[in-house]
Amino acid sequence: MNSFSTTPKAQDTITSLWKLEKIILDTLDFNDVVQKIVDSVLSELGYLNLGYCIIVLTLIDEKQGILKRVSISKTVQAQKALEASPIPFNEINIPLNETKNLLIRALNSKTPMTSTSLYEVLCPPLSPDVVTSVQRSLGIKGTMVYPVSSKGKIIGSLIFSLLKTPDEVSPEEKDLLASFTDVVGIAVENAKLYSSLNETTLKLKEANEQLKNLDKLKDEFVSLASHELRTPMTVIKSYIWMFLHKKGDDLDEKEKTYLVRAYTTTERLIKLVNDMLNVSRIESGRLQLEMKDLDIAKLVNTVVDELISRAKELGLTLTYEKPTEAVKMVNGDADRIEEVLINFIGNSLKFTPPGGFIKVKLETREKDILISIADNGKGIKKEDMPKLFQKFQTMGNAFLQKQQNQGSGLGLYLSKSLVELHGGRVSVESAGENKGAKFSFTIPYNENKAHQEAAVLPSGPSGAGVVVSATK
Repeated sequence: MNSFSTTPKAQDTITSLWKLEKIILDTLDFNDVVQKIVDSVLSELGYLNLGYCIIVLTLIDEKQGILKRVSISKTVQAQKALEASPIPFNEINIPLNETKNLLIRALNSKTPMTSTSLYEVLCPPLSPDVVTSVQRSLGIKGTMVYPVSSKGKIIGSLIFSLLKTPDEVSPEEKDLLASFTDVVGIAVENAKLYSSLNETTLKLKEANEQLKNLDKLKDEFVSLASHELRTPMTVIKSYIWMFLHKKGDDLDEKEKTYLVRAYTTTERLIKLVNDMLNVSRIESGRLQLEMKDLDIAKLVNTVVDELISRAKELGLTLTYEKPTEAVKMVNGDADRIEEVLINFIGNSLKFTPPGGFIKVKLETREKDILISIADNGKGIKKEDMPKLFQKFQTMGNAFLQKQQNQGSGLGLYLSKSLVELHGGRVSVESAGENKGAKFSFTIPYNENKAHQEAAVLPSGPSGAGVVVSATK
């Protein structure tokens, strides 16, 4: 007869079990959970005093078709068993089809099983001689195996090695271990989910960092390429202009036609490069805005006057409805706002057939100025609306596709970005194809410019900080 108590202390059982459940359920890290499972039975329930010397947790690996050992209690006997084993603990795997193994039989029957032979638990990885020697040296007289389940599915087992025979285990001990095993399944699954979530979050973070680095490299490449392309194209444009305005020997009509086409194409390429460079600067937070007090009404009038001749060449009527009352000053970058105006009016010039009209209007409101550019051109299909103001997006109707100067799809995106950097907003209206379109944008008055005068804006259109210089 052994000297171990055969019954847990009845008054402490419920309290100890509650503490045990709280310990393992409050832990979310997988490695911490599986270790606390095998240690807490001995420490919290005092099962060392009841003859329990080694506790092992195993979990099913369905992909490999094995039962894996994942944790072992930190006891003297467990340490000696690890030292005596010719196979590392984490490599003692049992095939799920090994029906001679006690663990596999317990899993298949979904009921606890006992044995006085440790080899039944460790076969076939370890030889009978090695296991018998270890069992004898450690004084292990019996082993109990309890299947661990979660949501009705068996996920592993708990192995209890004893310094007493299974017949000497009291019904109270068995009931307590069965209750504990139910909690183990929940704790393991919770920890798996948490660890999986953490791993996924880490991978997403790493992927996001890689994307940021790639995006930075892209911006640097676009910026470098734009700088390198702009200089030779400007030189080409200058030489073509010189030939077109050459005195003396006149060019024939065919030569003039070719040079005009080359000049126009070069201008278009220079604009594309400038747009790409500006987009790159905005998205990387390197766009400098020269902010100063600005007469926006005068600026709009100047831009419209400059484009009237182009509108006449295209057979279009371009008008400007001036405000009837004095317009307050705004704080902005004149060149950038002019760029927005040219992009929006130019958009109407491209997509309004001969005989049409384009109407530019400036309205004063309580907190800002609203500028609109309306036309009776080809309009915008409902399905094309979401494409507006996105990079490299152009509309899909047949009229637009026929236009040689349709553009890169950067103009509207760049315009929206520049307006938002000034604290304004852009909008578009269209009743549908062939029903015209109206593009509008706002610029706030000086009293609303607090965020513009800061050294760095909180975020640009793509979340990047934008450097702004404020001058009077």
